[in-house]
Amino acid sequence: MIGLAPPEYDPAAPTTAETLPVGASATVRAYVRELFRRHRKAFALLIAVNTLAVIASMAGPYLLGDLVEKVSADARDLHLERTIALFALALLVQAFFVREVRLRGAMLGERMLADLREDFLVRSVGLPPGVLERAGTGDLLSRITTDIDRLANAMREAVPQLAIGVVWVVLLSAGSS
Repeated sequence: MIGLAPPEYDPAAPTTAETLPVGASATVRAYVRELFRRHRKAFALLIAVNTLAVIASMAGPYLLGDLVEKVSADARDLHLERTIALFALALLVQAFFVREVRLRGAMLGERMLADLREDFLVRSVGLPPGVLERAGTGDLLSRITTDIDRLANAMREAVPQLAIGVVWVVLLSAGSS
């Protein structure tokens, strides 16, 4: 992010290549950890909102299961109106929080993507003299467009969906126990 110290130069990157350097796996993992560290508050908020959405989603099946058990036991006092009202309320709460999860996930992805673009620019300018000239404008444009666009899709879609999936698995596993 502009205003922060640029990412450290990757010593594994070649300085005499005809293309721009590609970061080593350890460097990429360290950078991803740094991105999550920079955005930990937004990521924690995404997890919290998603947790509320999952809890609201578990209310409907619980209410229906309770209703089925009462019918199976030939109970006369079903409180059907109350069950329907609670089910509808749980559905509305779930819809609200799912919308918030998608919105906050997209916002987090866009912020992380902005940092990625800014860091790419800072790192490109910080390369040893001559590397950009030898690589040429084609390689630089390819990195800016194709590579960043692919990462953009991952930041917008994969990161939030991964967070959502992990919360669902944890809470549903805990709820079924």
